[in-house]
Amino acid sequence: MSLPKTTTDRSVAMYLEAVPPLLRQGAAGIDMVLEKIDAIHREIGLDGVNIPEIRPESSKSNKGERLRPFEPRVEPRELAKRIQEDLDVDCVINRVVVHLAWERQAEWFRQTWEEYGIRQFVLVGGESANVHYPGPSVPETNELVHRVIDDCDLRIGNICIPTRMREAERMARKRATGADFFTTQILYHAREFTDFLDEIEGLDPPLAPTTLLLTLCPVQSQRNIRFLHWLGVSLSAELEAWLTDDPEQVSERSLEHLERMWAQIHQHWHCRHRRFSVGISLAPIGQIPPMTTVRLARNLVAVVDRPVSRVC
Repeated sequence: MSLPKTTTDRSVAMYLEAVPPLLRQGAAGIDMVLEKIDAIHREIGLDGVNIPEIRPESSKSNKGERLRPFEPRVEPRELAKRIQEDLDVDCVINRVVVHLAWERQAEWFRQTWEEYGIRQFVLVGGESANVHYPGPSVPETNELVHRVIDDCDLRIGNICIPTRMREAERMARKRATGADFFTTQILYHAREFTDFLDEIEGLDPPLAPTTLLLTLCPVQSQRNIRFLHWLGVSLSAELEAWLTDDPEQVSERSLEHLERMWAQIHQHWHCRHRRFSVGISLAPIGQIPPMTTVRLARNLVAVVDRPVSRVC
């Protein structure tokens, strides 16, 4: 199983990441997020909205900086319910699974399925491999959710980190426990993803066909980049220097770079890995204007619609 095919006549699936508003913003915060999603959806026709679960965490890089302290946010499934009811766009809920014991975790999934109408989940593990958590691991939760929800409409996604050692083997184990699709961390370098595709192709036995959602994030300032470092996103010093060389051109250069990167990835995929489906998850972190996200989406779709070089 995989994610549903694109709901438009577009040749690549396009998802949008929408961060839940701060809890203190109340209904007005939810309305503001819905307005942004609606503005983007009207322009490009989203296949779904991916809603992360934001939790307190530590910096993943000494170059990173979080300028605002953590604050509680609206529960992702509450936002998802409004999006599906008001905008008629399917939602994918990210769920950190290690913090609740099996029974409570099972009840959460059952309730989210029955009362909130959520049919797609991305399961996320703990922040540190060195911590003993009370809840199940991601592979264990893959199996748990399939036992709790026995329905052909269920779609379970897992995170993949292409730069992590032996990630293709991890993906194979997760696929065997019930993962239907995978979404990457935010990427800025084509080689990281194309090498990962080659690694997947080299697995023995072969990995069953699946869907990979490539997560892309436009930036518009050095501040955006510092936060991405804080999240642990891989971004080379050379690319960062080029992006920020002219503060007035950061956004334009960001879009240019992501389009070029996607073109390289799409060419590589077309030549070698077409039994896997590759879609896009747009992740406009921070105060990225909706039209910047729309421009990025259109640029990426234009790449797919161009004739592909016969040289592979």
